[in-house]
Amino acid sequence: MKKKIGYTLLAILIIILIGGFIGIRKFNNSLFKEKSNYLKYTSESKPIHFDWAGDSIGGIYEAQAAMIVPLKIEDLAHNFYMQFDTGAYDSFIYENNLKSLRAIGLDIKEVIKDDVRYVENLDFILDDNHIRASMIKIYPNYGHSFDKNDTIAKIGIGTIGSDFIVNRVTAIDFKNQNIKLYNERPDWIAVLPNFKSFDFPGRRIMLPVTLDNKEYEFLYDSGCSAFGLITIKSRFDSYTDENTKQVNYDAKAWEGSIPIRSKETDKLFNIGGVDLKLKRVSFVDMYGITQPLITPFTRVGGWLGNQPFTESTLILDTKTKEFIVIEE
Repeated sequence: MKKKIGYTLLAILIIILIGGFIGIRKFNNSLFKEKSNYLKYTSESKPIHFDWAGDSIGGIYEAQAAMIVPLKIEDLAHNFYMQFDTGAYDSFIYENNLKSLRAIGLDIKEVIKDDVRYVENLDFILDDNHIRASMIKIYPNYGHSFDKNDTIAKIGIGTIGSDFIVNRVTAIDFKNQNIKLYNERPDWIAVLPNFKSFDFPGRRIMLPVTLDNKEYEFLYDSGCSAFGLITIKSRFDSYTDENTKQVNYDAKAWEGSIPIRSKETDKLFNIGGVDLKLKRVSFVDMYGITQPLITPFTRVGGWLGNQPFTESTLILDTKTKEFIVIEE
């Protein structure tokens, strides 16, 4: 009888291990697999100003909930914008907004490539930077409709994803709220010492960090603007003070919401040879049992948001896969 129970438990353990291995492999393949990139664009290399968009999250007002870039299309008087979100591996224009643009008279053609719809060509202005783009992906059944008279409210029509920084040098100056894009390193960047290597699999920005004398790769996601680090519960407990008040709320996601638990913290981590404060550590209150089992076998040590960088400049060279953090 004891042998039967032992064999049964062993079989269950093997099934769990096999299932976990398949799940981890599927997660890594989904997150990091190389993806087609048809986006092409030219720009004028002028600084692109971004605004911090505030939002109420779980009844708590967050002043830096998103990085949004003002956008103009032709001679329309509307206050359009796009969100700068490096967690999105593609840039998008939202389908419902695209329908409205057509309804007010814009002739915007689309093409289908690999069963995916794209805007064939679109000229627009980000801040003062004239962008001529082709093959911007259309995000189906998303966005908000508007008409020709909606010229007061701000209208989000799309997302600038990590495909926008492929084969470019991108300097994100968080303190002065601007983004600079270059085809090659300008002189002021070329003379900077101590660039560090990072990985860019599947257009995911994986930055090496040191925290509590341990080496991790954090996925930099500018869409997690209100956060410092999103990690697992055990690390959340380790990086924060148990006496610090925990804030609970549901954060917006593409297809719904995610239960987030957060605490303020003075915890330091080292990135690119620079010590920065995490400022805010969070965990997702889902899959609590499986998270600590799966996470060590994935590449993602955590999701890194914008909060640690708000007084710094982050420079990403995706051609050479090198980066540097400049403290103000």
